[in-house]
Amino acid sequence: MKKLSLNIKIVIRPDKQRKNGDYPLYYSVRIQGATNRVATGKYIRASDWDIKNGCLKTNTKANQLLSKLLTDNMNSWWETMYQLEADGKPVTLQVATAFLKDEAKQTFYEFFEDEINIWAIEDKVENTIKSYRSTLNVLREFAPKATFGDLTYSFIQQFDLHMSQKRGNTVNGRWGRHKCLRAVIREAIKKGLMKEGSNPYKFFSIKSTESKRQPLTIAEINEIKALEIPEKNGFLNRVKDLFLLSAFTGLRYSDLMRLSFDHLKSDPDMIVMVMQKTQKEVTIPLLPDAKLILEKYTKHKIKTPGLTIMPQMTNQVLNRELKVLIGKTGITKHVTCHTARHAFATTLVQSNVNLIEIRDLLGHKSVTQSQTYAKSVQSELINTMEKLALKYGQAI
Repeated sequence: MKKLSLNIKIVIRPDKQRKNGDYPLYYSVRIQGATNRVATGKYIRASDWDIKNGCLKTNTKANQLLSKLLTDNMNSWWETMYQLEADGKPVTLQVATAFLKDEAKQTFYEFFEDEINIWAIEDKVENTIKSYRSTLNVLREFAPKATFGDLTYSFIQQFDLHMSQKRGNTVNGRWGRHKCLRAVIREAIKKGLMKEGSNPYKFFSIKSTESKRQPLTIAEINEIKALEIPEKNGFLNRVKDLFLLSAFTGLRYSDLMRLSFDHLKSDPDMIVMVMQKTQKEVTIPLLPDAKLILEKYTKHKIKTPGLTIMPQMTNQVLNRELKVLIGKTGITKHVTCHTARHAFATTLVQSNVNLIEIRDLLGHKSVTQSQTYAKSVQSELINTMEKLALKYGQAI
């Protein structure tokens, strides 16, 4: 009986480059001299391929994750082929490739989980990752065995009804989950797992109600600033400093926690950093109040690259303690850490800063996002009408 000769390895296909510049990875299978290639369903940039050693580079966490996945699949292939031989069953090229084709058929939920893991490695904001995981859990509750083929317009409609009637989710709650699902479907289309024309959100309209934000005024920010907290209550003082620094710079919670000496520039004093959520670089000249807060936390620290500056605490703890802080003022509005960023944006609008500059200071990708804050303040509307009334009076 002829000895079984077999081999498997990963190869890149330069002849199948996609429009976005990615190249597909294939399993190259050899059985008794006959060879074939099977798509892995994974794509990489040319720069991620080690030409000299003929393998995927493991220079990033994402590549390490992909390399482990492919290696695990190949190990399963080896075990299966040798088990077939031990059982006296034929190991043909057709059998060997059929096994890989089944392995490459990723289910929708497996794909969803993989995308979440990749985004987590790429340092997507923690709350964003939580939103995707929550959406995946709700989807599994609604349709435990959903496949790519199930993702139709009717499926999305039924999913929306499930959230509305069974879970009692609000319009905005449903809108958030639809946004997550739509984003994952778009990734599946980019990676060739779904066709562009099969996107169910092409027909399903995602609606949200306008949130009734109550931004803090400059007077209210000053009230928080003037609030005297006993020195013995150091924790609450740190909460106050974090909130005010956000109000004076517009930094999100995630960027406050990352703020390090690397981000502080002088002559003039400013913060220059790439925002975690949008990956857009922002340059924020520092207000005197922001300088005072930063000086408080930097003057006793050795300026070490990468060393974070501000007190570290979870977003949940910060928001919980903010309730205690605001309770000591006369402010009756609902306040969270993100309210400080809204206050920063609103005060810029009230100071007649143009939307292009507001976009750049906030790190928004488009002016459309910044326009959310460019809404008239009631007191300004009253002042405008009073000025108009004076003009009419003068004309008489």
